[in-house]
Amino acid sequence: MNISLLRPLALAAVLSFSALGSAHAVEYTTLDSDASSISFGYSQMNVKMDGGFSEIKATELSFDPAKPEAAKVAVEVALASIDAGYDEANTELEKDEWLALAAHPLATFTSSKVEAVSDNQYQVTGDLTIKGHTKEITVPVTFKEENGAGVFEGSFTFQRADFAVGEGQWKDFSIVANDIELKFHMVARP
Repeated sequence: MNISLLRPLALAAVLSFSALGSAHAVEYTTLDSDASSISFGYSQMNVKMDGGFSEIKATELSFDPAKPEAAKVAVEVALASIDAGYDEANTELEKDEWLALAAHPLATFTSSKVEAVSDNQYQVTGDLTIKGHTKEITVPVTFKEENGAGVFEGSFTFQRADFAVGEGQWKDFSIVANDIELKFHMVARP
């Protein structure tokens, strides 16, 4: 084969692969609330219980897998959308001793730093606010691209007492444990 013919073919191949690479550079900016979920687990009288929230909204979202350290996320959870497993618990959680929904209808998380730990593994640091109390937390997050979406998953444990969730007689952890495990599955679109 003629060398002068190989050069244009090689150039075309390089340009094609470059175009493919840039076509996959996607920035995820919109939370798909319907496909996303936040659930929690806790122990009540040494019995494992589960619950979740049905209303999640991102007020800010920007994630480019090529530049994870520039990522930003701000999430709001409507606390009235809680389902703690049964109606009596949901009604109890509305009260001032627990979530004080009238005064504090939202829980929020706002990121301040994103660090890549390994391939598709990140640590996201930010402020978690529940019931008017804010605490900085660091959350391990796994990311994968799936069917044109970015999927973020992870879990972490926090202490309800840090956020005054369960006041008065409910400060006693023998009935409802202090540890609350939060799990999330967040789906983002470009």
